[in-house]
Amino acid sequence: MSGFLEAAKAFRDGDINAVLDSHVVLILADKSFHSGIDKVSLCLKQQTDFFKDMTQISKDSNITVSFRNAAGHLIKCFARDNRIGKIIEFNPDDVRQRIKLVIEYDGTEFSGFQIQPNVRTVQGELMDVLTTINNRPTGVAGASRTDAGVHALGQTVHFDTKYDFSEAKWLMILNHALPRDIHVKTVEKVHPTFHCRFDVESKEYRYVINLGEYSPLKRKYEWTPGKTLDLFKMENELSKLMGTHDFSSFCKGENESTIRTIYEASMSIRNEHLYLTFIGNGFLHNMIRLIVGALVEIASNQTDVDITTIISTKSRTHTQNIAIGGGLYLVKVTY
Repeated sequence: MSGFLEAAKAFRDGDINAVLDSHVVLILADKSFHSGIDKVSLCLKQQTDFFKDMTQISKDSNITVSFRNAAGHLIKCFARDNRIGKIIEFNPDDVRQRIKLVIEYDGTEFSGFQIQPNVRTVQGELMDVLTTINNRPTGVAGASRTDAGVHALGQTVHFDTKYDFSEAKWLMILNHALPRDIHVKTVEKVHPTFHCRFDVESKEYRYVINLGEYSPLKRKYEWTPGKTLDLFKMENELSKLMGTHDFSSFCKGENESTIRTIYEASMSIRNEHLYLTFIGNGFLHNMIRLIVGALVEIASNQTDVDITTIISTKSRTHTQNIAIGGGLYLVKVTY
């Protein structure tokens, strides 16, 4: 994102108005909140030390860049169409060592990733283990709140700690303490401004459909619709998902925004299995499972509507069929 890096340099040099988005948000170290280009610009100009001796530190994603000023405060900028949409200032007293994990899990026995009362969740298991290790309540953030039964090959999480263990030691400790259906693949020390959810550039999901005979042993890891599918039609419908759309027709529950961008929607066939790949800047609750359910209905000629029509309705009228959670895998999160 060379354009954003140029904007970030202008921001560092004090050319504020030229690089701020009209809806920019500023959160200062004292927790005060400012929004809109006029208020943010005025506030920053009043912060005489804000830009003093600004030096760029390691870039944590393709949509963010971070600096440190003379006061030792970390300042993180988020890009929005190559203009700065959010600025967060961190007080050095609040800074701790942040650890980034890439984990794999079998979602079969979890009620999803996000912690919930009285049920087993991936986030809950991680928090319990890390609270014990850190000897204090430890929060864990996740890149994606996968649903009940959904699996992950490359979920990203982060947590803060006072300990300076090596990455190899963290890997050993965590994999020894975690239950067998969660495994830490990699550990990385990152700077405190990194955020596994807000810094995401794209997420990749895979859905597995069994085109052959139903297998009870694999019923929680794939979906067997038991219908003849027109794969040429399905591939054509997949292409209609790509681009930026309002995906209101493919989501469950309330959302601040239902606009998402899908960079890739493709399919491949191997050993009587259909693999659907979705890469996008984010996905709504149940979005992929509702898309897969609609694709199967279209490809099995159970409906006359197509993906373009479904998207344009901006309602759940044509998306009542939801694919099972077990066929869905979070493959990778890109920063």
